[in-house]
Amino acid sequence: MEVRPEFSIQYKANPKLKLRPENLKTKTEFQNFLKKTTKNWKQGNYFLRSQIGPFAGFDIKKGGKLTLKKEAKNNIPYLCWSYIGKK
Repeated sequence: MEVRPEFSIQYKANPKLKLRPENLKTKTEFQNFLKKTTKNWKQGNYFLRSQIGPFAGFDIKKGGKLTLKKEAKNNIPYLCWSYIGKK
């Protein structure tokens, strides 16, 4: 996965993130994985991009609060929702 802050030029490198199946067992486990991974990130809107399209979108707010988004701005659902809960 490639992590990309939405509409930002402050991150010139393209950080990579590797997901394991156990991180996608439930929505809560996926959120906990993202919270641990992003604990030192700045506030903002982020998304994960995979080879097949936008995988997940989330907001990081003050205090480390993380909110997953259901769909992108163009009303296309993020791919993570088709993987969460599957074995």
